[in-house]
Amino acid sequence: MENGCPLSVLLIAEGSGGHLIPALEAATALARRGVRARVWYAHRRQTAPLARTLIEEARRSSVAVEPLPVESAAAPWERVRQCGRLWRLAQRGFDAFSPDVVVGFGGWVSIPVIVAARLRRIGCVLHEQNVVLGRANRWLTRWADRVAVSFPETQRALDGAPGVVTGLPVRERIGRVRRTEGAARFGLEPERPTVLVLGGSQGARVLNRLMTALAAQLTPDERRAWQVIHLTGPSDESAVADAYAAAGVAAWVAPSLVEMEAAYAQADLVVARAGASTVAELARCGKPSVLIPYPHAGGHQRANARLVEAVGGGVALEESDASPERLLAAVRRLLADARLRTIMGDQVRRLQCADATARLTEAIIEVGRGKAGVRGEVVG
Repeated sequence: MENGCPLSVLLIAEGSGGHLIPALEAATALARRGVRARVWYAHRRQTAPLARTLIEEARRSSVAVEPLPVESAAAPWERVRQCGRLWRLAQRGFDAFSPDVVVGFGGWVSIPVIVAARLRRIGCVLHEQNVVLGRANRWLTRWADRVAVSFPETQRALDGAPGVVTGLPVRERIGRVRRTEGAARFGLEPERPTVLVLGGSQGARVLNRLMTALAAQLTPDERRAWQVIHLTGPSDESAVADAYAAAGVAAWVAPSLVEMEAAYAQADLVVARAGASTVAELARCGKPSVLIPYPHAGGHQRANARLVEAVGGGVALEESDASPERLLAAVRRLLADARLRTIMGDQVRRLQCADATARLTEAIIEVGRGKAGVRGEVVG
């Protein structure tokens, strides 16, 4: 355990994996450097198993992790009411915890906390996971001492705000597992071509429908040769498993998975949405992909997918154009060409910041030093 850095840091994240994972990774790294780290996250009715596991791991690393009492709200007035509640919670939390830095990872829950921190002259850092700034972070840049971004393309859109490229923290074990270990985890054969299908922490029903229709169109040789690892989300597990069984395709199907490192290790090709964490994990593992970005929520996944395609690391299909036939054609082409997959894997690695957690941690500590008047070296 490092010491000599008497700082307190509060990190705020939405409950989804794309926001929560980098917040927990940064908090854990800060705790290892002697920082008092606390994470507030938007607690939903259903917390994904991966999120629960990561929360417990962070707590074992001396990170306090506390759920924020928020609810899904369609009406604007209801969102305003909840922001008022979070503002009051932030004031009480600041009195009790006295953070030197507050770090927001996007989403509306960070707005009242960051603004309250700024008005108290507490250091404010934002982290943007996606290529395009999210609405909350875009509005909050005026309040931030530092804006940490995952991609250089994002920094160029900050309009003079104090930015730094840190990359997106991912879990340490991602990209560190051998293929034989991955195959053993799923009861699959390590040498057979394997497609990993995932739609984010909650799954994607569009991907589920596309893949079940695709399975019915495979040739006899493809049915015998291909394997699939498919994370469906909470709703479609039985239907997807039945579709692969009816097609005679070897498949491991589950709503979610904690050991994502094993799935990436076995995969030759990934079919996925284009969330920022997925892109960062593809870059870490060097996996080619077919990305079908979620078309709503400001279209940020579309920009993520286009960046992967632009560097030659994947194929981007718009949801409106993604028929089973088009998806099957892309999957066939990539599974049939090992050399192309290798080239694409090398290209997507160009998006990786291997030391993203360390870079983000250092940016937070630098702001904290300035605000708290802390001097001297932190043992690194």
